[in-house]
Amino acid sequence: MQRHQSVQSYVPPLIADWIKGLAQTKEVSVSVVVRDLLIAAWNRENDTADRPGGTDPGRQMVFMTVALDALLAAHADTSLREKTIAAYHRRLVTLGFIPSPKKEAGHED
Repeated sequence: MQRHQSVQSYVPPLIADWIKGLAQTKEVSVSVVVRDLLIAAWNRENDTADRPGGTDPGRQMVFMTVALDALLAAHADTSLREKTIAAYHRRLVTLGFIPSPKKEAGHED
């Protein structure tokens, strides 16, 4: 069984506040946020090592999003791109990547 090891670091107050804010938003501990950020950084550094540019997942994702946007913009149904973007933003809210839009008091759609 693999055991995790504790690592301690001192960071500027701005970074500490950012990490604490992420933890509160995601309803997890500060330790979980720091761990996830470190693992993501480690994966970014190691996933692209010795990989030709055409096989880099980051570059492929950029290409796919640009290509998809071009296809949506050229589609006969001119509302399809806007519908896709709206669905994308709803999914981001659902997954917790962006905050839910708050309706202002007295504001009606």
